[in-house]
Amino acid sequence: MNDFIKTLLARRSIRAYTGEQVREEDLALILEAGTYAASGRGAQSGKIVVVQDKETIDLLEKLNAEAWGKPESKPFYGAPMVCVVLADTT
Repeated sequence: MNDFIKTLLARRSIRAYTGEQVREEDLALILEAGTYAASGRGAQSGKIVVVQDKETIDLLEKLNAEAWGKPESKPFYGAPMVCVVLADTT
């Protein structure tokens, strides 16, 4: 098992980020792993959208905080990249 996967499996939370983007190879592994996540008997065709644009991340973070009823919070903790998972709820 490579070091990245070992770290991913052992790490539980992150509260600060360096600001660097995830390496392309690591991002590809993360996205591949995400496509294997359980999804309602395989009936859902989820889409993963990678967002690396700071303005868009800031907007998504604001919307997320408001949805949780904590508009002043920073739920993304300054992450330089966000993966948004979209799925048909029907």
